[in-house]
Amino acid sequence: MNLGQVYTKPSVAHYMTNLLSLPYGARVLDPCFGRGAFIDALIAMGRYSVDGVEIDAESYEACLDRESAACRLHHADFFSFDATGKYDGVVMNPPYVRQEEIDLLADKYGICKERLAAKVGTELDAKANLYMYFTIQALHALKEGGQMAIIFPNSWERSRTGAKFRKAMAALCSIEEHISINGNPFVGKPIVDAEILKLRRGHGKAATVYKEITIGNDAVTESPKDGAPAVELENTVPLAWLADVRRGKTTGCNRLFINPPVASNLRDILSSPKDVAGFSTSTARTDKYLMITGASGRLPAETEAYLRQCAEWIAKQHWPKSLYGRIQQSDRWYVTPGMAPGDIIFPYIIRENIRFIRNDRHLLTRDNFYSITSPVQTGLLMALLNNHYVWYQLEQCGKTYGNNVLKVQKYDVDNLMVISPELISDGDKSTLTSLADALAATADISLAGRITDVLAGYYGAGDIKTMFENARNKRISKRA
Repeated sequence: MNLGQVYTKPSVAHYMTNLLSLPYGARVLDPCFGRGAFIDALIAMGRYSVDGVEIDAESYEACLDRESAACRLHHADFFSFDATGKYDGVVMNPPYVRQEEIDLLADKYGICKERLAAKVGTELDAKANLYMYFTIQALHALKEGGQMAIIFPNSWERSRTGAKFRKAMAALCSIEEHISINGNPFVGKPIVDAEILKLRRGHGKAATVYKEITIGNDAVTESPKDGAPAVELENTVPLAWLADVRRGKTTGCNRLFINPPVASNLRDILSSPKDVAGFSTSTARTDKYLMITGASGRLPAETEAYLRQCAEWIAKQHWPKSLYGRIQQSDRWYVTPGMAPGDIIFPYIIRENIRFIRNDRHLLTRDNFYSITSPVQTGLLMALLNNHYVWYQLEQCGKTYGNNVLKVQKYDVDNLMVISPELISDGDKSTLTSLADALAATADISLAGRITDVLAGYYGAGDIKTMFENARNKRISKRA
């Protein structure tokens, strides 16, 4: 039976326990101690009162020799353990069990998705992994201001399944450290990409520091991560917690699919940032995209004839390779997945002005845009993105790409630190939305400065406008 046990290397456990900065005698919990790597690391520190919980009898019994007055071990189900609001710190590697296997634990361990959802008191996705439930439950175990060091898969930051998990975490905690991992932090070779976060319960100062560690020869080496914001920002969460960021539509061959000589199955598509004036798509110039999805049904004779000509041309050229390969496999080589337009779009090549653009016309975009969708009201999200705090982060993380324009990767956009909407007062939300609506309507870039002024009380950073202008001017001056 799969309990999702993936064991942490002792060197990584030692590194993670030292991320906690708690007073002497603080109560620290490992809610799934497994082979005891974190228990051993905490005992070696000799400064905390330690509790460990483990549901697996064999693992629990193997660690009983660690028990002492300062270390109490409990053979229990963490979701039945009385922990709410009792701990100053949590350190853990939660179990990794896919959603379709969780209910298989019901007969022996009493664990099922329905019970877990009731316990955590938060709606998670129906496909949520067990580690997500563990994380939310462990956050509830912390006192206000308590700290957690956690290692878990990093896929939650970019997956649709992780959207509700991101929202649940944003409501409970802030990120103090975001640590990428080079090498394998686990015993054995589990097929999972992981990261380490240091979290703080509540929404006090959250100066997110980006780092990376390299694991080798049973040692951990730490270094700052390239592209990390060089300014401390309070009350923030990554954009990926609030929104889904995707690349726009890839055609496979623009000359065949953009502005084709047919009249059916066409969709308006935005091809270039140069076709958009300002911060709205309301007056944008568009092309026509021949978009055929699995739901398109029978095609008109004109379109079928055109696609046959395209297939013959591709077969003769053996190019483009992606489409050539699809033609060998299927007569419907031209079918692509449907794609909903984003609420906000963002050109990933930055020339002079940074623009998050409100997609008023609900246009599809080509793959030189990122498409952003979110449950956050569009006007408010526009304000959270079109300000000097976010623009400065982009100047810092973007990579120079010819003539000193910036190219921004998807993970850069996902990791932009924005103010958690739950912390913004209703009055400020109204003001920010009005300013963002005016920015979209007028393209008056000074409105971004006014948005910045409203957000300054939340971000808590210094003279961000000057910092942004200096960074931008330094980049643009190199183009002369």
